[in-house]
Amino acid sequence: MNFSKHNAPVVICADDFALNEAVSAGVIELVKANKITATSVLSLSPFWTSHAPLLRKHHKQLDVGLHLDLTSDFAVQAGYGSSVAGVLLKTWSGGATQKKLRLIIESQLNNFENEWGGPPDHIDGHQHVHQFPVVRDALVDVLMDRYGALLNKPWVRVSDVYPTNWKAKIITLTGASVLQKKLKQNNVDFTPFLLGSYGFNLGVPMYQSLFTKWLGGVCSLQRKEEQKYNNISSVNSSTYPAPLCIMCHPAIENQLSDPIGAARCVEFEYLNSQNFVNDVQRFGVRLVKASEIFTQKEKR
Repeated sequence: MNFSKHNAPVVICADDFALNEAVSAGVIELVKANKITATSVLSLSPFWTSHAPLLRKHHKQLDVGLHLDLTSDFAVQAGYGSSVAGVLLKTWSGGATQKKLRLIIESQLNNFENEWGGPPDHIDGHQHVHQFPVVRDALVDVLMDRYGALLNKPWVRVSDVYPTNWKAKIITLTGASVLQKKLKQNNVDFTPFLLGSYGFNLGVPMYQSLFTKWLGGVCSLQRKEEQKYNNISSVNSSTYPAPLCIMCHPAIENQLSDPIGAARCVEFEYLNSQNFVNDVQRFGVRLVKASEIFTQKEKR
């Protein structure tokens, strides 16, 4: 398979569906306009019950997954949430047990499936907690226990963040390489690189400028994936060049209770614009559902 500059596949994933009315409405508008190809759901949210039917109408157009949550207000209300630093400290120090995390992950998957009527297409993490120590072990165990018999198991978003800067390094070092290794060992599909990380402090012109750098990065990183695939595919037929993922956090309006509410509106304005369409065409990337790419692999 040849992923040239004019064919590089990319998943555009909108995080935090069901966080509030504004976020869910933004996601729905963007999927209607064919601007995104995945969204990740906060299944602890009380909005998930009423927002799921709105999303189900568009399932053919995008992957819908679980946004594993240990840090939001919803997680705090559930009795186990804390700050991202607090979660990281617990997982590094041994304060978080795999048994307890398995129960948390199972409960969030149950919440998801009760409204969705089936398994998630993918799993990732709110503030990337899914790849933290202990969490990643519990996640892979639960994933295999629940979905291991499925031909198309949920794929996982690995937060190996590019381009590299201080924030990207911190996120990546929380466990991207270890999670990727565990997924390979269990034959679970994953998107190998993640773009879209920034300080949530830009206006529309600067966000567009940054997004175009991510689109350019997709092309160069995908060429590396293609080369890796070509080098080993003759030996291991289970390999397949995976698409990359750009995460985003759109909303149609600013909610004052949301610390990144203003940034969400900036992202929505750009993604919903003709400028976004022009930029995608200019860089020649192809917006895809990762599940469809991975299904092609299974048919080889």
